[in-house]
Amino acid sequence: MEINAMSEFTPIIKKDHQKALRKAAAEFAAYLFYQIFKEMQDSIPKSGLIPETNGEKFYKDMLLYEYSKKLMEMQMKPLTDMIVKSLAKKSYAPSR
Repeated sequence: MEINAMSEFTPIIKKDHQKALRKAAAEFAAYLFYQIFKEMQDSIPKSGLIPETNGEKFYKDMLLYEYSKKLMEMQMKPLTDMIVKSLAKKSYAPSR
């Protein structure tokens, strides 16, 4: 009886697993682009005429991260799909 009860929930568990995997893949890709954007911003020479406060640094970092998340949502879904496909193969592969 318990085996049948668990088999009812298998599609739900698999669906939630896929949803969590997709979210993790999107977050990973967004973080990757955040690092790229941050390196690009850090490569711009600073004059030092107007010192940058910690609040401004924090704001710029958060803004770059939000830009990277929006980029993943709007234009980079194929990259997220590729990451999900790669991770799904590894997570569902039969263990020996």
